[in-house]
Amino acid sequence: MNVLTFDLYADFGHFRKIYSTSSPLTYSIIPPTAFYGIIGAVVGLEKEENAYLKYVNHHTVKFAVQLLHPVKKIRMGLNHINTKGNVWIPKHRREGARTPIRTEFLRFPKYRCYVHIKDSVLFDKLIDYIRCGKNVYTVSMGLSECLAKIEFVSIREFEQKKDEEATEIATAVPERKLNSLEIEFGKEYFKERLPIRMDRERIVDLYDEVLFEANGRTVKASVDSYWTDHQGTQIVFLN
Repeated sequence: MNVLTFDLYADFGHFRKIYSTSSPLTYSIIPPTAFYGIIGAVVGLEKEENAYLKYVNHHTVKFAVQLLHPVKKIRMGLNHINTKGNVWIPKHRREGARTPIRTEFLRFPKYRCYVHIKDSVLFDKLIDYIRCGKNVYTVSMGLSECLAKIEFVSIREFEQKKDEEATEIATAVPERKLNSLEIEFGKEYFKERLPIRMDRERIVDLYDEVLFEANGRTVKASVDSYWTDHQGTQIVFLN
């Protein structure tokens, strides 16, 4: 299976955790549900009425993500205004028309993304755009204010393997595919519950615990199956 590999990075990033409301928190890695939007932005799939989800979803896209920079997070205050109805309606309150919200951001996030799309025409278009550094819509790291850059890495053949022995996995590993984990000295393990699958109405119907090393190192684990290339890179798809 051909897999496109590219790096995605920015100064700031924010992928809001579903359970955080008044003080938004961010996931440490890109959820698959957010990655579909990034693909749609690159190739120009419409966001209106969630049209892009017809072409990029858990049925059509395979996605794995590897940390390249350690996880760093900061919190900043953002001023929010009411813009419902495409107009600014000042709130009549003692504090004024703006609502300050304390928000958590990723600082200097950088990921290596591995992607395969079943639709060969769409996949070839994505490869061409990534290789040439083009995109139709602006690519962001979650929020529209967190502008992101993409760098092409490779297009390589990966093959699926099954091995009961623990192996070095470069990407984040979903718990449902994990059989056992070898804890290694000096490594910092994180586990987060990510949205994995959502429908055309943007309703998430599958969450999973995802394990990764917070500094971008490999995870030594036994998994149901993994994918590897001729360079020995071993990955596990999240979806």
